[in-house]
Amino acid sequence: MKLEIQRRSALVESAITLGPDVQAQISERLASVYGPGLSMTFSENAALIGGIRVQVGSDVFDGSVRSRLNSLADSFTAD
Repeated sequence: MKLEIQRRSALVESAITLGPDVQAQISERLASVYGPGLSMTFSENAALIGGIRVQVGSDVFDGSVRSRLNSLADSFTAD
């Protein structure tokens, strides 16, 4: 039961507050992928610097600037 609730819940984090129109677009896009009835939570996370991070159940889509900077830093230290 808990796993099903997690699969039907989406957490959308952004560096700044998203306007209602952007929230609606994201909600529509996620509903088209995961189906209707998805519970949406929008929150601010200044550590992201920019972009958004979306988690639906165990699926994570990270388009944040912080993630890209971490990937870049890792590419410099990789053998």
